[in-house]
Amino acid sequence: MYKHIALGGTFDLLHIGHIALLEKAFFISKFVSIGITTDKFCQGSGKFPYENQTRRRGNLISYLAKNNLTKRSKIIWLHDIYGTTLKDETIEAIVVSKNSRRGAEIINIARAAIKLKKLKIIEVPIIRASDGKIITTGRIRKGQISPNGANYQKLLIKIADVRFSQKIRQKLKIPFGKFAKSSSLKKLQLPTITVGDITTAKFLKLKIAPSLAIVDFLVNRKRAFKNLQELGFIQPNPDYLVKNTPGQISTELISAIKKAFENFQKQVILVNGEEDLAFIPALLLAPIPSVIFYGQPRKGLVRVDVAPDTKSKLCSLLNLTRAV
Repeated sequence: MYKHIALGGTFDLLHIGHIALLEKAFFISKFVSIGITTDKFCQGSGKFPYENQTRRRGNLISYLAKNNLTKRSKIIWLHDIYGTTLKDETIEAIVVSKNSRRGAEIINIARAAIKLKKLKIIEVPIIRASDGKIITTGRIRKGQISPNGANYQKLLIKIADVRFSQKIRQKLKIPFGKFAKSSSLKKLQLPTITVGDITTAKFLKLKIAPSLAIVDFLVNRKRAFKNLQELGFIQPNPDYLVKNTPGQISTELISAIKKAFENFQKQVILVNGEEDLAFIPALLLAPIPSVIFYGQPRKGLVRVDVAPDTKSKLCSLLNLTRAV
């Protein structure tokens, strides 16, 4: 339909909403100019992407190469909303989402002022996640959905209150992240989640208050602490008290973790039962970026950085393929 069209955006945490725009553009045009906002432009607009401009561009380059679209495209930096649309007379149309349509209208006003033909505005329908809500980078960063639109809470409910298979339990015994030294903990600048009593007590001893701590007063399945003060907390009572059967993840625990992340500041979940698998809902529901620490028996402290790839890796391990 067209020889040359344009589209632009931040492309932070490339998701299926972004992919829908790209697919539409390449379906209707032989060549596509793709604008990516610079970090400086984002900051000036009050936006602070999770990924810097180099990484965002790299992800886009990988997508184009994977789909054999490199030769049919050109990536440009956006230092303002216009890009090359006021200079390149070969651009015939611009692809937008509902939220970015106003920007295209402003571009057309500027083009008319300099006697350039207005661009045809092609609006792509909004893409929704499995929960029916709009897919946005903000929702991914909040830990609500995956880049493919899967709702993490819904995925967790599928495996709630069911004992894991022996195969999965064996895989979960393998450290999910890297071992961390105690000396590195004081340098942390990210929101921190601790799972387990010994891990939590270690942080509190170092005067580091976790943004969320999940404990059960047990160590090696034996009662080791009587109350929160023995662990090192000042507060006498937990923010949430939930039941969780050993070897399972209860819907009650999932709900409490989700609520805790909605008010992510120095909260405690006390588990009546065992918190041995609380790491799973904690990772999937945690905001990006944050970091989780849990103890590996006889091996040490494991650190897991909360990011799309670690969430995807865990979903694959649990056979929750929708989120991969």
